[in-house]
Amino acid sequence: MKVLLRAVLFFDALLELLLGILLLMSPFTTLYAALQLPQPQPALFGQLLGVATIGLSWLLFQATINGQLTVAVARTTGYVNLVSAVLVAAWTLFLDMPVQGAGKIWLLTLAAVLIFFAIVQIPAAKKVRLRERQQAELARADRDSGAADGYYPNNEPGAARPARPNASPVSPASPEYRREPGITPPPGYGPGTEVMPEPDPEALPTANHARQNPHS
Repeated sequence: MKVLLRAVLFFDALLELLLGILLLMSPFTTLYAALQLPQPQPALFGQLLGVATIGLSWLLFQATINGQLTVAVARTTGYVNLVSAVLVAAWTLFLDMPVQGAGKIWLLTLAAVLIFFAIVQIPAAKKVRLRERQQAELARADRDSGAADGYYPNNEPGAARPARPNASPVSPASPEYRREPGITPPPGYGPGTEVMPEPDPEALPTANHARQNPHS
């Protein structure tokens, strides 16, 4: 449905562009005489209307490309086309407008095309809007149910939320605190750590030892 709506907006933009160019050429009486169309008087009003029509054409082109503008622009343009078609048909058929021959055919054809655009744009814009709203509600419901079940978009289904890193400085009581081991000097270094060598039993006794043991 949205593809059809964009196609209608594209053709509507082309029609509005042609009408805008025609209205900008309001001062050229020979062109309007050849088409048997009533010339805008004064020509300034016709040119201002042409500028507005070209601006509407550019907005329709943007709505054809940008999906976020499609629904809003189509709905508004549909009502504008409907009112414009009614006015053109009323002035051509029932009011005293100086137009005859081919000019009347041009104006009635324009009114028919505008009505066709309005019939497509108004219901299609409503359907697309309802569908997008339902899809948004379903996506919100799925996201809420997934969060309740422990699902997070950045993790696998059912995975727990990753723990946040602790940016606070490590305190001495925490397990991450590392205490440097104390250095114990080897034997023989420092007071109270002297090691006396053991006596050799095969060594000869000294003189002092002989005097202490005269009977040995």
